[in-house]
Parts: sequence; structure tokens; C-alpha cells
Amino acid sequence: MIGTQPAGIPGSGPALRGRDLAKVTSRSLYLQALFSAQRQQGLGFAFALIPVIRRLYSGAEEQGKALTRHLGFFGTHPVLAGYVLGVVARLEERRARGITIEETQIEDVKRALASPLAAFGDPLFWVTLRPLAGLVGILGMGILPLANPWGPDLRVLVCPLLALLTYNAVALRFRIAGVPRGYALADDPGKLLHSLKLATLTRVLERSSAFGFGVLVVLTLSVLARSADPASQGLAHIAFVLAPFVLGFLAAAFGLKRWPGRGVEIALAAALVALALSTRV
Repeated sequence: MIGTQPAGIPGSGPALRGRDLAKVTSRSLYLQALFSAQRQQGLGFAFALIPVIRRLYSGAEEQGKALTRHLGFFGTHPVLAGYVLGVVARLEERRARGITIEETQIEDVKRALASPLAAFGDPLFWVTLRPLAGLVGILGMGILPLANPWGPDLRVLVCPLLALLTYNAVALRFRIAGVPRGYALADDPGKLLHSLKLATLTRVLERSSAFGFGVLVVLTLSVLARSADPASQGLAHIAFVLAPFVLGFLAAAFGLKRWPGRGVEIALAAALVALALSTRV
């Protein structure tokens, strides 16, 4: 257990309530709004923790000291920052109730959690989930039938809507559960990190992205195959027209094996090369 209770101190005092943690959760959504180069998310972290400080400490002086402890440098993945907030809220509660917890202990716990959460969160949300969300939006728009040429093409709304829904279907779960789960598992940070199963989720989303990219290639080639031979010049002409896109797909597959963390850049580069070659056919 983090922190020990001295003899003669009952440990009774102010306690956090569920609504306090809910307020911290809502404030954590604005963590990046106060981002700075010097402290990164430090100011946003302190802003999110204000409901906890108000509940636990009475008087402007005590609250000011508590707030100052969290105004320093802090950086982790914003979607996963709630877990650190929950752990710190539990430690501040124990400190306010008379349990011996030094300021350096709280800072060490913050840093010890922030680094692995950033290491797992960046590949999951930025490198894997965000491109997958955009891919789902593109596929959704491509599957819909063509719009009436005499009216507005409402399909343009489908792509951003599906992208937002796909991303937030995964991210919001971590944002909402972060603070209460961190508060509940503050005594065992290792168990907290393991329970998130971030590496497993990353692998699942990577496979989903590969499947979605394959579907997009099939849809693109099927459309091109139908329009590649309007003059009925035969199979050789169709193969000649589609060859740049097949080469682009093969180059993308090779590039993804060589640079697995650059999927978006490789896919865009392969598409541009294929389009450039096809215009010269």
C-alpha cells in the first residue's frame, strides 16, 4: 500500500465522493486546452484536479499548496490521463486524512504511470485507431449508392461522422472509466496497467485496419475494372490500366513490413505513385 498511517492518527477526515470523481473526469476532457511547451499537460492536470483539492482541503492557503504540487511538468497520452488523475486523487485523499505520503511520492507515482501510458497510448490511438477511423469513414462513403445528381451529395457527411463514431467508440471508454478505475486501483499501479490490455487492443485494431485496407483495395479495383475498358480492347488493356495500382499495393505491403509504424504515410505515398503512373498510361 502506498503511504503509511502514523500511530495515534485515526485517518478520519474528508473523503472524496463519486460526483467529485465525475467532475475530474469531465475536466480531463480539456487536458490539452492548457498545453504548453514548458509544462505540457501540467496546467491541464492541475485544472482537472481542482474538485479533489476543494473537497479535501479547507482554506485558500492549503488549497493553494495542494494545487501548486501539480502545476509542474506532466505528459502522457490525453485519452489515458484519467487513470493518473484517479490514482493521484486517491493519494491526495489519504494525505488529507493524515496518512504519511510525501509530495515526492505523489510525483514519482505520476511519472511512473505517465510514461508507460504514453508508450502504449500513442501507438494505439494515434498510429492505429485514428487511421482506422478515417478508413471506416471512407469505406462507409464508398459503399453508399451514388447521390442524385440534381441534389446535394449528403454522402460527404458520412465520412466524418463514421470516423468520429469509430474513434470515440474506443477512446470514450478509456476517458470515462479512467478516473474511477485509477482511484480504485491506486494501491497496485502494475495491476492497473495490466488490466487495460492496451497491447492486445492495439493488435486487434491493427488486424482490423489491414482487413479494412484490403476491402478498400478491392472496392477501388472493382470500380476501375468496370471503367478501364470502355472501348472493349480486351483483358490486356485492363491489366495495363490497373498495373500501377497493383504495384502501389505491393509497394505499400512491403513498406508496412519495413516501417510498421508509418502506415498512413506509406498508404498515401503508394496511392499518389499509383495515380501518377496511371495518368501517364
